[in-house]
Amino acid sequence: MLTLKRLREFKEYLESGAFLEDFEMRPPDGQAEMLEMIDLLWEICEKADEIMTEHFYRRLRENSEQGD
Repeated sequence: MLTLKRLREFKEYLESGAFLEDFEMRPPDGQAEMLEMIDLLWEICEKADEIMTEHFYRRLRENSEQGD
């Protein structure tokens, strides 16, 4: 399981510029792996947004139905 600490460390890694430094120093296949990692991160964010949006809309509908 991914921890909050690890996410914060990765965020700092990106913000510090170290990610780009590492990217530029890698051979093409290493760069492709790093790009794939960022692409997967986007997919994870989109999935999390989808799941949480559905969760909150469902709760909102349930609360609305109970108030009727």
